[in-house]
Amino acid sequence: MKNRSNFLNILLIFVGLVLASILLQVLLSLATGILGLIFKFGIPLLIIGGVIYWLTSKGPRRYKR
Repeated sequence: MKNRSNFLNILLIFVGLVLASILLQVLLSLATGILGLIFKFGIPLLIIGGVIYWLTSKGPRRYKR
């Protein structure tokens, strides 16, 4: 065990918390940006694909004898 002063221990904990806070802020901003892109482009593409599938799908097939 290292013999450190209380001030140094408190300072190390404070610096660690600040660095963790900055890292979380960066990661959360990236996640929000990705979610924003999904909602901006993904959902309209899904709607367009669903409408195209609905318009081009064939009706119920009836078998002729």
